[in-house]
Amino acid sequence: MSTLFDAMGGPERIRLTTELFLRQAMFDDLLADMFAGKFDHAEHISAFFSAILGGPADYFQQRGGLDFVLTQHVGLKITEQQRVRWKTLMISAARDAGVPEPAVAAFANYLEGPSRTAMSVSNLPPDTAYAKLGHQKMPKPHTPAEHQQTK
Repeated sequence: MSTLFDAMGGPERIRLTTELFLRQAMFDDLLADMFAGKFDHAEHISAFFSAILGGPADYFQQRGGLDFVLTQHVGLKITEQQRVRWKTLMISAARDAGVPEPAVAAFANYLEGPSRTAMSVSNLPPDTAYAKLGHQKMPKPHTPAEHQQTK
């Protein structure tokens, strides 16, 4: 059975999607403050989407699971307008990257839940958010050495 990772075109197409998204987000009136100067963020975003959409799980092994991703949103106080704009720009970037339309539709559907969860977590008091995610404070990504020790 094919995964959304495969349907979108694999790592190259997902990476291009994230790069195109960031080029727009860094200059967007609603998102620029969150993404300005973070073009290197494309590597993390594309690795996350690759893992969550059924591709290589390197991101989760090296940085942590979905709870780690959510901790990165604590304190951002994402608004509904920002969430919708983020989702709109991600979908637009997928189309611009040449992702087939059926996969774009599935990707758009997928983004709804995680974007709402990230917005919710971002608006909680930090101590509450970290506790809800099972952390006492913001976790650090796993280092390669730590990853090797857990194998």
